[in-house]
Amino acid sequence: MLRATLAALLIALPALATAQTALMTRPDKLRDSPSAFAFGIAEVHRRSSVQVLEVRGEWVRVEIPGHRTGWIHRDSTDLSNTPFENSTAPAPSPPMQSGSAALVPRSAARASNHALILGLTPAGAQADAGNAGRIAALMGVPDANTRYLASLSLDGLRQALAEFDARIGDQDRVFIHIAASGARPRSSADCGDAILSNDQQLFTATELHRYLQGLSARADKVFVVIDAGRGDERKPTTSEHNRFSRQPLAGGACSSESFGQGGTPLPANVQLLLAAPRNRAAFEDGNGGLATQALLACFEGRSPTPGSGLADGDALRRCAQPLLDRKPGEQQLALAGNPALIPAPFSWPSDPSGADAPRRTLEAVHAQRDQRRRFDARPAGRATAAGTPMQISSDRSGHLYVLMAGEAGLSLLYPNQYSADTRLEPGARIDLPPPEGRKSLTGTRLLFLLTDSPRTPYRGGFVPTGAISATHPDARGLRSATEELLSGDVAPSCRFSETRNMGATQARQCSSAFAARWITAP
Repeated sequence: MLRATLAALLIALPALATAQTALMTRPDKLRDSPSAFAFGIAEVHRRSSVQVLEVRGEWVRVEIPGHRTGWIHRDSTDLSNTPFENSTAPAPSPPMQSGSAALVPRSAARASNHALILGLTPAGAQADAGNAGRIAALMGVPDANTRYLASLSLDGLRQALAEFDARIGDQDRVFIHIAASGARPRSSADCGDAILSNDQQLFTATELHRYLQGLSARADKVFVVIDAGRGDERKPTTSEHNRFSRQPLAGGACSSESFGQGGTPLPANVQLLLAAPRNRAAFEDGNGGLATQALLACFEGRSPTPGSGLADGDALRRCAQPLLDRKPGEQQLALAGNPALIPAPFSWPSDPSGADAPRRTLEAVHAQRDQRRRFDARPAGRATAAGTPMQISSDRSGHLYVLMAGEAGLSLLYPNQYSADTRLEPGARIDLPPPEGRKSLTGTRLLFLLTDSPRTPYRGGFVPTGAISATHPDARGLRSATEELLSGDVAPSCRFSETRNMGATQARQCSSAFAARWITAP
C-alpha cells in the first residue's frame, strides 16, 4: 500500500519536459538511433499518435505508448510539411563558447545505466534539465531510464530518491544530477552542506551520504553532480544568480558533514562533481547552472581536456574550469569521492600518446574495477619456455583476460591459441605464453581482468601474433581495445531492457562490471 502511494505521489510530481504531439501518416519502425541501419525497437502504426522529443534533420525522436523512445523518419509523420526546425525537449541551453571543436564522445546506451535529474531551483530548471539530460545520454543512459523531476518538497525529494533506488539493479551504473540552491542555517559556522528544497527545508550532506552508501552497495558505479553553491562570499553580476541561501535553523537540520567529507568516507565506486568548494559561491544564468554548462561542453568535446587518454573525473574538472574562469564570479569546481572513475567510458578527450601510453591505458582500466570483489592469481608451478602456469581464485566465476603493456601497444596473453575459452570457475588453472621474442614473462607486470560478461578481442582490435594477440601499434589500437575492455555485451536486450526486468543470469550477461588485479609474473 505504501509503495503504491509513493509511486502515485511521484507520478504526480511535475516533469520538466514538454513534447509536441504528431500523427503517423504511414507505418514506420522505431529505431535506437537516427539511421536506416539502426536496430529496430518496435513497429509504429499509421494513424497512431506519438510525442515528439527531438527533431534532427530528416529524423524525429519520439515516445510511443509504453514509454519507449526512439527515432522514426520525419516524413512518416504530419511534421513533414511543417516548418518544425531542429529542436529538443527539454531544450538544452546554448553551449558555452569554446575555441575548440571536436568529435562528440559518446557511450553506447545500456540497459544497466540509469539517471535521475532533479531540478530544485526556482529559475533555470528547464535549462538545467536539458543540459543534464544531454550529459546522461552521452554517458550511455537510455531515454527510458532517465527520470526528470522538479519543484520537490523535502518529502518529495526523499520519495524521488527512494523510488530511483528501487529501480537500480545489481551492478547498474547511476548518474544523479541535482540543480539546487545550497543552504546553511543563518549565523552558523559549524553546520555542513545542505541543499534547499522547494518548501524551504534542508536536505543535508549527512542524509545524502547515507543514501549514497546504500545505493553504492548495489550499483557498479555512482556519479553525482551537485550544481549548488556552498557559500555566498562573492556577489553575482546582474546577469547571474548565486545558488546559495541562508535559512532559519530548523530542528535537526544542521549537519556536521560537507559534500564528500564527513565521518564516513565515500565508497570507492562513488564520484561527486561539485559546483563549488566549501564556503564558495556557484552561479547560474539564463542557460542554467554554470557548472553544468561547462561539464556538458567537456562531455561533448567542445572544450579540450588536459592530458591524454580516457576522461576521468579529475580530467573533466580540469577541462571545465577554464570555461568557468571566463565567467565573472571566479567559480571553482570541486571533486570528491574517487577521482579516477570514468563517467563515460568511450569519452576520449585526446589520443593516447607517448612511450608509456599503453601502461597508462591499463592503469585507467584497472581504476574502474569493482573493489568489493575478491580476486587473485598465484603461481601454479615453475615457469617454462612453454608458458607460466597460474591459478585463479575469486568469489565468483567470470571471463578472464590477461593483458600486458608493451612499447607499442597492448598484448592479450589470455585467451590465447592454446586456451580460447575465457569462461572460468574459481580455482581454475591457466598457462600464459610469452609474447614472441621473449623467453618468459618473469618479472613482467600483468593486468588480470575477470569480467561478468564476455569481451570480443577482435572487435577491440586485437589480432593474432603467434600464440597471443596484440593491438595495432597506434593510438587507434589503444582506443579500440580499451573501449572493448570497459564495455559489455552489445546485444539489443542489453541496450534496451531494464536490468530489473531481467533474470539474474541475463542481467549478469549484460553487466559491464569486472574485478581486476595487477600481478607480477614470478
